[in-house]
Amino acid sequence: MKFNQGQPGLRSALAVCLAGLFFLLAMGVALLGGNLYRAVAADADENDTHRTALSYVVNQLRRGDNGGLAVGEFEGVPAARTTETLEDGSVYITLIYCYDGQLRELYMEEGTGLAPGDGAALMPLDSLDFALNEGLLTVTAGSGGERWQVSLAPRAGIGEVGAL
Repeated sequence: MKFNQGQPGLRSALAVCLAGLFFLLAMGVALLGGNLYRAVAADADENDTHRTALSYVVNQLRRGDNGGLAVGEFEGVPAARTTETLEDGSVYITLIYCYDGQLRELYMEEGTGLAPGDGAALMPLDSLDFALNEGLLTVTAGSGGERWQVSLAPRAGIGEVGAL
């Protein structure tokens, strides 16, 4: 088949159409890849937040696992408490709880009378619950309708008290 040398416009139009088609297909693939990346990144961020919250709580409880670990309520909010006695006899407590949509930690000298809003906000979290069953502590965290839990058995035991 021989092309007519007198119609260069047809060849140019065909080349422009093929280039346009290639451009449209490349843009479609790029948009699909971008949407997939956003979905995967959002899931990874959410999973990281959940794991970080539970890992932080568990590590704080293990750090305070020297006989001064207790769970209960801190002014109506479920909380865990670790107790530390210094050489001079002063007693400091660390409370871990969820208040006002945030995972919080409050480190204070015993008897200072601080409130749940005084704790340092660490990360967004909707709920944090502690359940004690035969020496096994189950920590349940929730955010956005989802709940995750982890169980641990403190070496030095744990106490359950009403008010912390």
